[in-house]
Amino acid sequence: MGIRFFRTTSTLLLALLAACSGPSLQTPGPTESELSESALETQIRALVQSAREAPANQRPDYILQASELLLAESEPTWALNLLQSLDSTRLNDSMFVRYVRNASQAALTSGDYFDASEILFDSRLTALWPQLPHADQRLILERRAQTESLLGDYEQSLNTRIQLGQLLSSDQLQLNNEAIWQDLMSLHSEDLTHLAQQSDDRDLQGWAQLAQISRDNTASLNRQLERVELWQLRWPYHPASTELPSDLQLLNQLIQQQPRKIALLLPQTGRLAGAATAVRDGFLAAYLSQDAKGLRPEIIQYDTHEKDINQLYDQAVAEGAQIIVGPLDKDNVELLNTRQTLTAPVLALNYSEAASTDFSNQAPPTTQPRSEGITPPSSQTAINALFSPRLYQFGLAPEDEAQDIARFAHRQGYRRAMIIAPDIDWASRSIDAFAEEWSSLGGSIVTDTRYIGAGDYSDVIKRSLLIGQSEERHRQLRQIIYTNSEFEPRRRKDIDVIFMIANPSQARQIKPTLAFHYAGGLPVLATSQIFDGNTDTTDDRDLNGVRFNTLPWFFSDSPEALAIQKYAGGPAAYQRLYAMGVDAYHLYPRLPQLRELPQTRLLGTTGTLTLNNAGQIVREPIWAEFKNGAAKPLNARTSERSH
Repeated sequence: MGIRFFRTTSTLLLALLAACSGPSLQTPGPTESELSESALETQIRALVQSAREAPANQRPDYILQASELLLAESEPTWALNLLQSLDSTRLNDSMFVRYVRNASQAALTSGDYFDASEILFDSRLTALWPQLPHADQRLILERRAQTESLLGDYEQSLNTRIQLGQLLSSDQLQLNNEAIWQDLMSLHSEDLTHLAQQSDDRDLQGWAQLAQISRDNTASLNRQLERVELWQLRWPYHPASTELPSDLQLLNQLIQQQPRKIALLLPQTGRLAGAATAVRDGFLAAYLSQDAKGLRPEIIQYDTHEKDINQLYDQAVAEGAQIIVGPLDKDNVELLNTRQTLTAPVLALNYSEAASTDFSNQAPPTTQPRSEGITPPSSQTAINALFSPRLYQFGLAPEDEAQDIARFAHRQGYRRAMIIAPDIDWASRSIDAFAEEWSSLGGSIVTDTRYIGAGDYSDVIKRSLLIGQSEERHRQLRQIIYTNSEFEPRRRKDIDVIFMIANPSQARQIKPTLAFHYAGGLPVLATSQIFDGNTDTTDDRDLNGVRFNTLPWFFSDSPEALAIQKYAGGPAAYQRLYAMGVDAYHLYPRLPQLRELPQTRLLGTTGTLTLNNAGQIVREPIWAEFKNGAAKPLNARTSERSH
């Protein structure tokens, strides 16, 4: 459906509202372009017309029918628009439950999670709960859990899923258990520890302890498997003991077939040598921090500076490399991406501009296409196929952070954004990524402000906030009334969140400038560039209240992380690259796990890592906030909207 359907549906909705709100209101008839309509549009038009003509007690049935047709045709936004024209308090009980089913589906599918929550937790639904058939209870609990998880309330989602599990048959439990697992893996470490130690629900405590074991041992496949097997001995009757989460079921096969010889392809001289050194040092620090046990792979380093990357790749494979880590240069990644075949998998440390969505430039996979299910392959043939050559891509793409900010802002209920960013190329790419994601979620960009340097912060912010217009209106008024009245300029009121890209020194000047121009109360969400890992409570007091996404690397206090961090050196700007090298070492043996099981999440030092259909590692950062001049990580509870 295109713009024509938008116009048609809008016209129908206006007609409906006119019919339901009192005397008949004259509404414009369809234009000539709307007369040629699809079968669906014809049906919707007929149903809305029937609703207009029917007695008041029969109108909801026609609207519900129309919404069901729209949902079946993947038009959730328009279904929700129609449903919102109903007064749900006037519906009888059966109609109300039907309304809840349709409206919650429409809200969830269209990304209106706050609306979905309001619908699914209506007090009337709670009163009707004992009378609902089990099928409706199951559906509503599933959607409640989805909504809670999407809004970041993972602990409440867990409680809902535990309740849901009591209504499911044995063959329905696996998907619910996998969802429980994903919520647990999304919890903040403090919340997970609390559940593991103090939960009143015995099953939930067992789940939490298993998740804690899995998260604390992601750096070592062997250690993770050992801890999981010990957990199974302690919890023999737990639901997860008889059937482990899918990602844990693959541990044995991953251990048996992990590469024993790694080629590290990085420039050792040239313009990228400094960045490559940080990545290499992180990679080797992770390597050295592991328990030896004779299982450490052999690492061979190759200098890619001014070398033919295809020849280096062939040389590394000929010399026994079972996996290639690198290259770092984007042009070299592009060249490997255009190869007709790969004989060993590659974990590139940058992204190709034209990544294949189906790995079609690689040797074709021998497994079946990935299905909706989550059960891992069971035959050895299928397992072997997991390790077939592929090009994987991993990096610190600023676009990932920008998209994450859009989703975070949307979850907080913000819809109208102001952008403040430097007028440089990489920032423009981030803004484009933010804008695309923000638009898809229904948000709007009110103003896009680009600064060049410290000298123009005040001017560009003043223009964007329309302070000058406020001052001009006062000047004109003063000329009319011939008096010097008291005056305080006003900023525009159509902004509810600011998306900022700035380094620490820039941000320390921009945030007070916003306050000076009467925008100090607006919430500010920033990218990771605002924090370099150094704490300066004096200079950073001006940043209080700014929330930003960042790397777990800066806040992790686990023994392994601390052991690795002691090797970190060099400029603060390279700390991210060092963390990227650490994650690259932990990623390479788990690439088949991430590819075969798309719900698998690896908690790395750069963020939570997943794999998309283009073979790219997608990085979800953590969130932090400046409080009393210091950056503090947010957990699920403190990340709720507070502005």
